[in-house]
Amino acid sequence: MVKPIQKNCLKVSLFITCLMAILCFEKIALSDPEQGDKKKPVVTYSNPYFKGTKEDRESQIKRMATLFGVECDFCHNEDLTVFSEEGEKSKKMMKASAALGVECDHCHVDRKHYKENEQQAKKMFELCEVMGTDCDFCHAGKDKFTKKGEKSKTAFVTRDWPTEGTKQCLECHTEKKQFALNFYGWQVLNAMKGSKGM
Repeated sequence: MVKPIQKNCLKVSLFITCLMAILCFEKIALSDPEQGDKKKPVVTYSNPYFKGTKEDRESQIKRMATLFGVECDFCHNEDLTVFSEEGEKSKKMMKASAALGVECDHCHVDRKHYKENEQQAKKMFELCEVMGTDCDFCHAGKDKFTKKGEKSKTAFVTRDWPTEGTKQCLECHTEKKQFALNFYGWQVLNAMKGSKGM
């Protein structure tokens, strides 16, 4: 009588072992295709800063990386889905270069050295911060301005902005209001309109 019980136990044990083996093989079989699909994402360079064909955009990225002497992981994580602190800074710079219609070497010699116009760029970035705008608020490409940029150009010339800087702007404008004028600014504008016969 002991033998039939042992036979039943052996059958149940064998059944459970076979079942576990099948489940393990299924898990392995299902996980292999999933791992095969986990490739690096295809880089499309579809951000607004790079223009032209895929080859043009790849060329722009290579020029940028060469200029700064960095690899992709300087700005991106391995999957190209998250930006590093340097990458976030680079996005702002690329936004500016797109608005101005220039490339990185317009201001940069390399990652640590700049051309003379970099000082002007610093003032412009400060102005954007103070006024709560981006570069494309005034700039529409190399040597081109938006309508608001054309208006601002007059103030730049008359108010000595190149030497006095951003603080000069706040005499007439309200901070972070996209160039909204304060009371004094309206007085100046009305006086200018009067002198131009507008």
